[in-house]
Amino acid sequence: MVLAPNIRLLDRIVRAVLLGLSLAACTSGATDALPDAISPNGGASNNASSNAAGASGTTQPSTGSAGGTSSACAAPGSVSFRVMTRLNRAEYDNTVRDLLGDTSHVALTTLPADFGDGAFDNNAAALSIDPALAAEFASLAETLAEKAMAENSPGRALLLVCNAQTDACARQIGDTFAARAWRRPLANGESDRLFGLYSATRSAGFSFEQGIQELVTGALASPNFLFRPELDATPDAPTQHPLSASELASRLSYFLWSSMPDGVLTAAAESGGLTSGSGLADQVKRMWQDAKADAFKSRFPGLWLRTLDIGIGKEPAAEIYPNYDAALKAAFEGETARFMADFVSGDLNFLDFIDGKFSYVNQRLARFYGLSGDFGDSFARVDLTGNSQRGGILTQGSFLTLTSAPERTSPVMRGQWVLARLLDSPPPPPPANIPAIDAQPNTAGTTMRQRMSAHVKNPACAGCHDLMDPIGFGLENYDGIGAYRTTDNGAPIDASGKLAGDDQPFNGALALEGILKRDPRLPRAVVRYLAGYALGRELGPSDECLVGALSQAFQSDDNGRFSSLVARVSQLDEMQQRRGAP
Repeated sequence: MVLAPNIRLLDRIVRAVLLGLSLAACTSGATDALPDAISPNGGASNNASSNAAGASGTTQPSTGSAGGTSSACAAPGSVSFRVMTRLNRAEYDNTVRDLLGDTSHVALTTLPADFGDGAFDNNAAALSIDPALAAEFASLAETLAEKAMAENSPGRALLLVCNAQTDACARQIGDTFAARAWRRPLANGESDRLFGLYSATRSAGFSFEQGIQELVTGALASPNFLFRPELDATPDAPTQHPLSASELASRLSYFLWSSMPDGVLTAAAESGGLTSGSGLADQVKRMWQDAKADAFKSRFPGLWLRTLDIGIGKEPAAEIYPNYDAALKAAFEGETARFMADFVSGDLNFLDFIDGKFSYVNQRLARFYGLSGDFGDSFARVDLTGNSQRGGILTQGSFLTLTSAPERTSPVMRGQWVLARLLDSPPPPPPANIPAIDAQPNTAGTTMRQRMSAHVKNPACAGCHDLMDPIGFGLENYDGIGAYRTTDNGAPIDASGKLAGDDQPFNGALALEGILKRDPRLPRAVVRYLAGYALGRELGPSDECLVGALSQAFQSDDNGRFSSLVARVSQLDEMQQRRGAP
C-alpha cells in the first residue's frame, strides 16, 4: 500500500536520519590504519582452539577467556580493531529473505555490487556508504515494507504477531520485528522511537496497517539494520573484551550463512548457551549442516578463486574465440562451483583441489574438453584418472579464461593468480612505463613464451617475472578460454620449467599442480583467506602466528578437512572478542 504524499514528511525524516547516522557510522574508526598484507559435517571438537595452539613453530597463540585462539604476534591481549561492518549486497538480500520471506532478490537488482578490498566483498573497511547509496537503501526499505504488508505475502505472516489493531499490538509488532531485524535486544528508548513512526502515521489519518508499514520502513532504513554495530558502554576502550552473545551470534551467522541469526541461534544467545560449555561448537556444527551454509560453500571459494563470475571486467574476443558464449561461461563457472563444493563440504582433504582427478561437466563442457559420453544439460561427476589434459583447478576453463587477456593467454596473469591466491605470495605491482606485450604476433612461428622472453630482458621486470612466468608457461597448453593445444602460432609449445626456489622441474599443468600441492605456502594461503573472510578484514603481519598455528593444525590434526578448519576459525578470540579504536 502506498502512503499519501503528506506522510512523505516522515519518509524524508527517515532519510535524513539515515544519511547522518550511516555516514557517521561508516567513518567511525575507518581512517585507522589496517594491516597492509592480504590479502562441519561437523569435524570440530570442543578443544579446537587447544589443538591449534599446540602447533609447533614460533611463539604460539594463547588461549583466551572464551577458549579461542589469539595471535601472540600481535600486542599481548589485543585483538585487531574492527571497523563497523555494513551488510554487503548479498548479505542484505539473504537477510530480507530470512527476515521477511522475500525471495524476489530485489536487492540484487537495485543495489550496486560490493567489490571490497583484497579478495572479499565483506571487507568492513571497504564497505563505505555515501548519500546516494543511503538514499537507495531508504527507497529499498519502502519497497520491502510495502511488499511485506501486501495481502497473502510471506512477510505479512511474519510481521503480524498479534491480530488486534491496537496501539499495544502495534508496539508488540514493532518490538518483535526490530529485535529480529537489528539482531539484538532493543535498547532503552528504541521501542518508543519506533512506535513514534507508527503513532505519527496514525495521527495523520492513516490505517493501522499503514502505520505498521511505516514502522517497518523505519526499522529497515536504520543503521542498526544496514550495519552490524557492536555496542559498548565505552566504545573506544582499548582493552579487548568479549562480544555480547547477540553480537557473537551475528558474527557467526554472517560468516557461515551470509545472513541473520535464526531462531535457534538467537535463543542460544539469549539463554547464555552460546557462550558456555560447548555451546558455540554445537551451534557451528548445526549451522554448517543447514542449507543456508550453501551461501558460504559457494561464496567463499568463488570469491577467493575469483571464479564466481569470470566475466567481470572483460570477455574473450569473439573474433578469436568464436566458441565462447554465455552457455560455455556458465558451464565453466558451474564446474568449478561443484568441484570446490565437494572439497568444502565433504570429507576430502581440501588441498586435493589442486590436482583432483574428477570434475563436473554437462554436455557442452564435455564436448569442449573432448570427453566422451552423453551428459545432457545437467552436470555429472566424471572420473579424470589417467586423463593427460584435465584434472585439478589449474586445468579448468574458469581459471584459464579468468587469467587470460581478451585476445590471448597471459602467463603473467596466470602466474600472478597462482602466487597470490594459492601460495600467499603476491608479487609487487609492475614498475611504471613498461610496454605491453603485443596482443598478436607479428611473425609466424613465435610463441607467447618467446615473445615474453624478449619482453622481460628489462632488468626492472626480470625479478617479478622470474616468479610468475614459469607458472604461466607451464599452462600454455591451454589457450585463452582453456581449450587444449600443442602449438601456439604454428610453433610447438614448451610448457617446461622450474619454480623459483624449487629444484624440481616440471612439464605441463598436471606436473605443475603436483609441485604446488607440496608447497608449504598452499595451506597458509587457505588459512589466510578463510580467516580474512571470517573476520571481514585483510590479515597483516601481526596475524602471522595465528596463520601459522592454524595451518599446522589444519594439516596435522584435521588431515586437511575444511569443516574442521571452519570450526577452528569460529573459536578464535578474534571472532569472539573486540576492542575499541586505538
